[in-house]
Order: sequence, then C-alpha cells, then structure tokens
Amino acid sequence: MNPNDPSSAAPAAPRLSLAIDRAVIRHRGESVRHLVCTVEAPPAPVDPARLRLPLHLALVLDVSGSMSGGRLRAARTAAAQVVASLGDGDRVSLVSFATDVVLHADAALLDADGRARVGAAIAGLSTRGATDLAAGWLAGCEAVARRLAEVGDAERSHVVVLSDGRANEGIVDPGELARHAGELRERGVRTSTVGIGSGYSPAQLLAIAEAGGGRMHDATESSEIAEVLLAELRDALATTVDGFELALTLPPGVRAQVYGTAPLVVGSHGVRVQLGALLGGASRVCVLKLTFPPGAVGQCLRIDARASWLAPLTGSAHAVDLPSVELRYGRTADCLAQPRDLALALAVVRQWHAFVVHRAMTVNQSGDHRAAHEFARGELRYFARYAEDVPGGRELADALARYAPEMMRMHAGEDAKEILLASYKRGRGEDDRRLRSRGTLEDQMGGLYGSNQP
Repeated sequence: MNPNDPSSAAPAAPRLSLAIDRAVIRHRGESVRHLVCTVEAPPAPVDPARLRLPLHLALVLDVSGSMSGGRLRAARTAAAQVVASLGDGDRVSLVSFATDVVLHADAALLDADGRARVGAAIAGLSTRGATDLAAGWLAGCEAVARRLAEVGDAERSHVVVLSDGRANEGIVDPGELARHAGELRERGVRTSTVGIGSGYSPAQLLAIAEAGGGRMHDATESSEIAEVLLAELRDALATTVDGFELALTLPPGVRAQVYGTAPLVVGSHGVRVQLGALLGGASRVCVLKLTFPPGAVGQCLRIDARASWLAPLTGSAHAVDLPSVELRYGRTADCLAQPRDLALALAVVRQWHAFVVHRAMTVNQSGDHRAAHEFARGELRYFARYAEDVPGGRELADALARYAPEMMRMHAGEDAKEILLASYKRGRGEDDRRLRSRGTLEDQMGGLYGSNQP
C-alpha cells in the first residue's frame, strides 16, 4: 500500500516544520522569541466513507425552553439528515438535555430497525426546562465511552453538542468544563460543539470543543443549523490527523505561552500543546511565546520536539521527533543585528493578533472591563514594535489600538460572539461553516468601533 496515495486507507504522515523567529537571545535574560510549528495534514482519501472505520456519533441536543419553535424544528431536521447520511455500519447515540437528561438511543446500529428507532426519537423531541449543558454532554460522552470499552479502536467515535443557551445548571465554569473535556479526550472521547443563535456562551462551548479535541461552530440562524451540523460530520469524516500533540523539552528556566486557545500542559521538563484534529489537506500554525532566563554570552540552548497523532481512518497511533531548535546567548548588539524571516514573522503576527483579540473579549465578557483593556493595551506595546516591518503588521497594530479602548465597556452578545468566533477560527486556520459569511476578523472589529460612533 502506497502511503502517499490519497486513495489509501493509511494516509501519509503530516508535514511538519519547527522554526524560531530569531536564534540569538540577550544574555541578560527576559528575551522573548517565538517558536512556530506548522502542521499540514495529509489529504483525505478519495472515498473516505468506503475506507474508514465505522463511526459512533453521539448527538447531544439542547431542548430547553429557549429552543422552542423554529430552532427545535431545525435541530430535529438537522439530526435526521445527519443520521440519513451515515452508513449502515455506523452507530448513533441520541441525548436530549434541559433541566434533566434523556438518553433516547444508546449506540444504536444504523440498520433498518435502528434508523427507524432513532428517527422516531428525533421526531418526538420537545422542549422542557432549563439548560444543564454539562449533564447532557457528559451523558453523550458516557455512551461513547461504554462503546469504546467494548470495541476499542475498531470504531471511531465523536460527540457533537448543539445548544442555544448558557449553561445555568450543573457545571457552568469554562475551566471546569475544559478539565472534564481534556480527561475525556485522553480516554478517546472527542467533542465538537455548535452554538445556536446569539444567547449561548462561546466560552463554555469553546472550552468543551478545544479541550475535547474537536471544533466549535456557530449557527446564528435556524436555517443554518442543518448545514453547520452536516459540515461538522463531513469534517469529522475528512479528518486525517486526530489528537495532534506537540511536546517540547525546554531548557531550565524557559517560560512558554501559546498564542491561541489550544490547551497547554506544563510539565517539569517542558510543555505539551494539544492541537487536536486537522482536516485532510488543511494546515495549522501554532505559535509559542518563549521567555528566556539569563545566560553566558556564547552559551547555546537546545529545544527538542516530538509530535504525536492518530490516523483516524485506521485508528493507528504515530509519533516522530522533529529537528531540534538551537539558540545562542549574545549581547544586545548581536540580538539587534540578526535578520528576520518576514514570512515567519507574519505567521507570528497573525496568531498573536487573533490571540489578543480573543483573550481581551473573553475577559470583557466576564465583566472585568478594566482588565480586558489593560491586557489589550499591554500586548499592543510589544505587538506594534514587533509587527512594524511585517507586511500588513501596521494595519493590525492600528486595529488593536482602536480595539483596546473598546474593552472598557460591555459588548452586546452578538458583537462579542462574532469577534470571539472569528478570532478563534483565524487562530486555528479554519473556515466558518455558516451559509452566510459575516466577514473577516477585521470586519467584525471594525463593526465594533462603528457601533460606538455617533
């Protein structure tokens, strides 16, 4: 079997690169350098449905009172279309949640009888109660985990949560949701989320999706629910790299921060960055900000890296060591004299910009407007200097300069949601799956400035 043949059941390994924006660091310490990892997933097979493992899909649907009317009708239609698009060897678990949780189907095999039972359960969904998002999601995860315990890697599994509201019962803290999602991901249970309308919590759904190794989507209008849910299913089936993790061994005293929403796990000898799933042929850029301790002029440091991932079409696990990155301590003049790779710097600028926008709005939505403003303003000081000679960098710095003061006031749910979604998608290099484009991140930021003008 040729691993480079896109029709093969065993896709080729992803293309990986690791580079540092500048290799000379100031001997007095506190030098900041940016480590850029680029991952390009191998192409999906021509006919992934024919070659892939059977899929166990857990659909977790919000049926709280706010879903009444058109939203629930659209969600039922979307769920029915997803089930119809799955193969006869696939399985579906169906969970609805409100104040309570109901497991309507538990790993139902999609033969004629199973399709009829799942279809009837979907058609019978009705609204009730409040929103215990965590309980519904965890019930779907438990169904997947039970099946995994029986069949192991003989099947793929995926949980998708649809919700239009903020969790107001059970676990509501995004940090705690992320912790549970990370533990489940380690057990092989991965989750994507779809937010409906403007009233849901992007922080809650993003925490589950990002830590859960999946993707977050938005369906602002009821008419978009089916398209977005079907797009997530297509994305899940076209994923050729799953559970991607970059592990770095760092010299003592080096501090690391990731630009973006990817989970970062700090250990005694380095860090692990969890980038999750990549579609066939897609690329993702991960930028880590590294801050270095003092050292002797001429002293060299080395960063070792190891990448690991799963090939979801076969269930096989892979790992590879990347070439080490070397740095050297120098004097201030040496640091200033070193050239920059502008293409690499542009990758840093784009990720950094999206990170600042997203983090500031997240803090703004928590109610701490001053902290949001101070964070954006503080990052801008360094960002503007770094981006000055990068193509398009000044424009991004100017946009942040207008954005920072806006963080001093609370923003409406729609404005905040669109900025959070656009910055999240840019950081991950993903497309918006909605039917109607809402424009770029800069468009969303510009709308925010304009909303405060006379």
